[in-house]
Amino acid sequence: MEMIKRFYMGAMDRLLHPNLKDVSLAAALHALADPLRLEMIQRLSETDCLSSGAACPNDTPKSTISNHFAVLRAAGLVETTADGRERRNRLRRADFDARFPGLLDTVLANRS
Repeated sequence: MEMIKRFYMGAMDRLLHPNLKDVSLAAALHALADPLRLEMIQRLSETDCLSSGAACPNDTPKSTISNHFAVLRAAGLVETTADGRERRNRLRRADFDARFPGLLDTVLANRS
């Protein structure tokens, strides 16, 4: 039983981050279309790294935060690393801008 628990816990720490050449414009636009995800990206753009909870309003359920970060990771917008029980997130700004020049600046400048 102990071996299974270790394997399971190890699998939880591996988060998938796509190669941005494999991310479509549709996936990027979908990730940026949600107001909460856009707010999360705005907060991440203002700092180097944020915990998952700090990237969202305080009343946001953890399951919702987790889901939104999964969408942002799948679109290549964020990189998430495990730090103990905490998740640290950083915006993959340079990589995303190289793949979709000007998109993030345009979306952030025009958020309402």
